[in-house]
Amino acid sequence: MGALEAIIGGIVTLVLLLVGVLHVGKSQGKTEARADAKEREAGQQVSAATEAAERRVEAMKGAADVQQTVNHMSDDDIARELLDNWQRPGGY
Repeated sequence: MGALEAIIGGIVTLVLLLVGVLHVGKSQGKTEARADAKEREAGQQVSAATEAAERRVEAMKGAADVQQTVNHMSDDDIARELLDNWQRPGGY
């Protein structure tokens, strides 16, 4: 009976070791997945900030171009331009 108990004890010990190894591996995988997710999120935030800055620069360039155009126009040309392009539909 002693040999059978030793064999069963050995099998139970091996099963418990395998379960422990799987649990440790799973927890390490979760840690790596969380680190990857944080890295992706940081990259997305950087790209979003970069895109926003590029849009802001383009808007500022457009505003500067308009300001320069207006500065070179006479008052009558500005008034005519506003009347032609900025009337409400059905307005006079």
